[in-house]
Amino acid sequence: MCTKSLIENDILRRLQLTEVEILKEVVRICKENKLQYFLIGGTLLGAIRHKGFIPWDDDLDIAMPRKDYEKLLKLCEKELDSKYYLHSYYSDREYWLPFAKIRKNGTVFEDEHITSINSHKGIYIDIFPLDNANRQKSFIQDIQAKIVKRISNLVIQKRGLNVAEPGLVTKIILNMLKPIKLQSLTKFQTKVMSYNGRNDSEYHINLGSNYNYIKQTIPKEKYYPPIKVEFEGEFYNAPNDWHYILTRIYGDYMKLPPEDKRVTHNPVRLKFEGEDEIIF
Repeated sequence: MCTKSLIENDILRRLQLTEVEILKEVVRICKENKLQYFLIGGTLLGAIRHKGFIPWDDDLDIAMPRKDYEKLLKLCEKELDSKYYLHSYYSDREYWLPFAKIRKNGTVFEDEHITSINSHKGIYIDIFPLDNANRQKSFIQDIQAKIVKRISNLVIQKRGLNVAEPGLVTKIILNMLKPIKLQSLTKFQTKVMSYNGRNDSEYHINLGSNYNYIKQTIPKEKYYPPIKVEFEGEFYNAPNDWHYILTRIYGDYMKLPPEDKRVTHNPVRLKFEGEDEIIF
């Protein structure tokens, strides 16, 4: 065990390359089973602006249409290499997020929020489901987003993650929900996210993201057909009109943010396969 900074001795770069390794395994399964995926968020931004990771970024995000996303989760039970672990409500009854992670076994990426829980904490990539939406903004979608966010907050509190002390209303609701299993809450959350079963709807909506859901409600025509963009020396699927999506989320996305805004997820503990733990 040793103490270092995230950028010392190329630790951040090694973390990024481990995430690329995980990405390649997920893409392999997608290709073999004709599942659609897209680089999104900061990963897509990095691909366009840097042809790889944003230099200070420490995570990797992809998204999939809900139908393909659910297929992937089931396929991972048999087809995912044993070096990796699908972390979702399928594999962990106490899972706390509305999207899945694929983690690498024998590694650790622990941030301050999850230090108190007993769970798989391996280095990971995030996989977000893209659900159907009829409009870019609507009353129903606003209610959807609020319910999803409320359940996320309740699940986090119920799971005992290291977050801010809940308010009075949340405490009352938590007491009412004590008899309800965590997995039941996350399943209900999934039903709320995916209630629109119309695959012919005009928009994809990403309700699992931390970005404002309206910015993440994108015409499907902006995604299809996917195009290839370079990321860390190889080519991966990206939305067809990535410029529209990046502009909608980031504005002038080619402009670098000020140095004080170039932040990571601030891990407190990191471990690469076969090596000692690193404490930050």
